[in-house]
Amino acid sequence: MRTERGRSGYVLLAVLAVMVLMVTVLATLSKLSLRRALAAADAQVRLQQRLGAESIERVLLPQAGKVFDQLEEQADAMAESPGAASPFPRQIRGAVTIGGVTFDVVLADEDAKLNLNQVYHMTGQRRTETTLGEVLGPVAARAVRLLPATRPITDALLESAADDGSEEESDQPMTEIPRAFRSWGEVFDLSRLSASIGSDAALPSVSGDITCWGGGGLNLRRASETSIQAAAACVLSDAGARRLASRYKDNPTTSLAILVQQEGKTETERLRLLRMLSETSTHFSLWIDASAVARGSMRTFSVMRTTDDGLTLNERFSF
Repeated sequence: MRTERGRSGYVLLAVLAVMVLMVTVLATLSKLSLRRALAAADAQVRLQQRLGAESIERVLLPQAGKVFDQLEEQADAMAESPGAASPFPRQIRGAVTIGGVTFDVVLADEDAKLNLNQVYHMTGQRRTETTLGEVLGPVAARAVRLLPATRPITDALLESAADDGSEEESDQPMTEIPRAFRSWGEVFDLSRLSASIGSDAALPSVSGDITCWGGGGLNLRRASETSIQAAAACVLSDAGARRLASRYKDNPTTSLAILVQQEGKTETERLRLLRMLSETSTHFSLWIDASAVARGSMRTFSVMRTTDDGLTLNERFSF
C-alpha cells in the first residue's frame, strides 16, 4: 500500500512539473511569436515608407522644373494686374496618405534660395555667419555651426596674387565653385536646432530661404526680398543692397543686366553681382516625411542638380 501511494505521489508531481514546463514553453513561444509579429508589422510599415517615398521622389522631382516654371508664368500674369501681385512660392507643401502611411512633402526651388557656398566664397566664414543671422532670425541663428570643407576661394586668390607680386584679385567668373557646405550638418548643430525650434522636423522650415545645393547665383525672379538683399550685400554696401532689392521690388520686370548696370559702380562689382544673382533655376529639392500611427517617421531630403556639363545628379539624405 505504501509503495503504491508513493508511486501515485511521484506520478502526480511529475505531471505537475510537465504542466509547469509546458506553460513556460507556451508563454515563451507566445512572446516570441508576438515579437516576430510586431517586427514583421514594423518591417512592413518601414517598407511602405521607403517604397512610398521613392515612388513620390521618382514622380515629383523630375517634374519640379516644369511646376515652378508654371508658377512663375502665373505670378508674371498676376503682376501685370494692378494690386494682384503675390510672392513667388519657393516651396510647395502637400500631404498624401497611402496604406496607413502619411507622406508630408515639400517641393522647393533651391536656386530661389540664398546659396551659402557662394556667400562663403565671396565673403568668408565670419560674414557668412552674420548673413545667416540676418536671414534666419535670432532663434535659428543660435544653432548655426559652420564646418566648411574648404577654405574660401577669395583667400586662395589673394595668396596667389601675393605670390605673383600683384595686389589685384581676379574678376573672371568661375563656372563652378567648391562646395564648402555639403550637408546641413556642416551648417547647423542639428540637435540644438531641434531644441531651439521645438521640433525634430525643423529643417524644411528653417531652410526656406537658404541652401547648400544652389547652382550658383540666386534666381532674382523667384527669391524673397530678404534673400536678394543678402546676396547683393556680399558685393555692395548695405545701402546699395537695400537699394537694389527695393528697385527690383518696385519694378519686378527689370532685367538682371539693368539692375547690375545701375548698382555696380565698377566692373569688379558688376561681375561679382552676376556671380551672386541669376535669372534661372536648375536645382530642385524634395523633403519627404513618412509617418505612421504608433510608428517612427522616416525623413528623406533629395536634391536634383545640374552640373556645368549638363548632367543631372541626384543626392539623397536620411534624417
